[in-house]
Amino acid sequence: MEGMKLIGIQENSTVVVQKARAKGERNPFKSDSFKRENRVTLDLTYLFDAPGPGSISKEDFEKLIPKAMKAHQLLRENKGDIFDKGIAMTGWQDMPVQITPSHISEINDAARQLASRIDAYVSLGIGGSYLGIEATIKALTHTYFNQLSREDRGGVPEIYFLGQNMDPDYFRDTLDMLEGKRVGVNVISKSGTTTETAIAFRIIRKLMEDNWGEAAAGLIIVTTDKKKGALRRLAEQKGYTTFVVPDNIGGRFSVLSDVGLVGLSVAGIDIEEFVEGFKDMRERCMSDDFWQNPCLAHAVARHLAWQKGKKIEVVATNSTALYGVARWMEQLFPESEGHKGHGMWVSPSLYSEKLHANGQMVQEGERNILETFLYLKEHDNRLNIPLDEEDLDGLNFLAQRGRDMNFVNRMVVEGPAYAHYKGGVPCIIVEVPRRNAYNIGQVYYMMERSVAISGYLLGHNPFIQPGVEAYKKAMFALIGKPGFEELRREMEEEMSKKARVKI
Repeated sequence: MEGMKLIGIQENSTVVVQKARAKGERNPFKSDSFKRENRVTLDLTYLFDAPGPGSISKEDFEKLIPKAMKAHQLLRENKGDIFDKGIAMTGWQDMPVQITPSHISEINDAARQLASRIDAYVSLGIGGSYLGIEATIKALTHTYFNQLSREDRGGVPEIYFLGQNMDPDYFRDTLDMLEGKRVGVNVISKSGTTTETAIAFRIIRKLMEDNWGEAAAGLIIVTTDKKKGALRRLAEQKGYTTFVVPDNIGGRFSVLSDVGLVGLSVAGIDIEEFVEGFKDMRERCMSDDFWQNPCLAHAVARHLAWQKGKKIEVVATNSTALYGVARWMEQLFPESEGHKGHGMWVSPSLYSEKLHANGQMVQEGERNILETFLYLKEHDNRLNIPLDEEDLDGLNFLAQRGRDMNFVNRMVVEGPAYAHYKGGVPCIIVEVPRRNAYNIGQVYYMMERSVAISGYLLGHNPFIQPGVEAYKKAMFALIGKPGFEELRREMEEEMSKKARVKI
C-alpha cells in the first residue's frame, strides 16, 4: 500500500512563506496599506457589565483613567519606582526607535554566518532568555519545523532549546536529535551563573569541544553582560562571538534586544519587520489620547478586574502558533505584578482544546476569572469541509454554506466570549490580523507597556522580582553550593522538626 497523498489539499502556506524568506522575499511592512491591514486591536466589548459578582462598569473604568494617565507620564519620563540597583529598567520602551539598521545588519550577518555552517541551532537560556524567542519562532513557523527538510524550513537549521529546565530526560532526548549533526549554540545569561543554563552549557560545550576541538569556538555565540561576569570572561578567553544583554532591560522585556534578535535571525525571521511592529505600537502607546492608546486601556482593564476580585487571567488563543505568546505572557505579568499580595495568575489556554478540559470552570466556576483572547483572525492555511453523502455527523450544513475550518475556528473565540461573558466572566479580545513578525512585535510592545503601567497602578516596582531569588537560594543550599552552608544548616534544622506526612 502506498503512503497517503494530500489529494485536494493545497500546498502549506506556512512552508511557502518560509521558502520565500530564503529567497529574500519580504512583507511590505513599511507601506501604509500593509500597516492598515495588520493593525493589532484591543476589543473591550465584553469587558463591561458582565452579570454577577465583580461586574465592571464603564463608570468604574473611567474613574481610573486619571491615575493611568499620571502613570503614563511618569513612565514616559522614566520616573517613579522603576529602578533596580540604581538603574532605570525602562530601556525597552525606547529600544524600538533606538535600535539602528547597522546593528540589525550586524546581527543578521552573524546569524547567517553561523546558520550556514550548522544543521542544528541550540538556544540556551531560561525565563526571559528563552520564552520570547521560542514564542516568536513558533508563532511564525511550521508546527513541525524541525521535521521539515532544510529547503522547506527556508534554508535555516533546526531549532532547539535547552537550559530552561533541569529535566535530564528532556536534555538527553534533545541530544538524540543533535547526534550526527553540525551544532551551533547561543548561550544567553547576563551573569553566566544561572544554574539551569550554566549546567546545560557545560554539557553542550564539552560535547562540542570533544568533537571539534578548537573549531568549536566558531560555533558558539555568547549573549551576556557587556563588561563583566563569568560568560564574558569565558568568551574573551575562547574568542566567542558575543552580543549584549542590556543593563537597563529585564529578561522578560528583552525579546527586542540581542537576547531575542540573534536567535530569531538564525531561524529566518525578518527582524527588521519585527522591530517595525514594536515601533508602530510604541507610537500608538505614547499617545496622550487615552481612547486611542491600547496599552493604557489594557492596563486599566486588567487592574480594574483585579480590584473587582479577579485573581486568574485565562489567556486563551484559537491558534496553536500563538499559544507560545500566551506562555510568554504567563511570565511577563505574574513576575511583574506578583508583589505584596498583588496580581493575577495567568493561565495560558488553547481553544477549543481547553474548552473541553476546563471550560466548565470558566463558565460556571468561581467568578474570580478575567478572560483574555489572543484572537488570530486569519490563519496561513484554509481547509475546506467536504460534503459527506451519509452526513452522520450532521455537518453537511457547513459544507453547503461554504463554511470552512477557518470559519469554525473564528467562532472558537466569538462563541466562548459571548457565553462566558453571559456567565459572568469579563473578557478582553486582542485581535491579531495574521501571522507575521510585524504583528507579533505589536503584541509584545502592547503587553510590555501595559504591565509597566500596571506597576504604577498597583504601587510597586514591576521590574524587579525578589521572590524569584528565594527558590534559587534554597536550591543552592540543597545542592551544596559554596557560600550557602549556613542556609543549608538552617533548612535542615527546620525540616528536622517537621513531622513527615507521607501516605
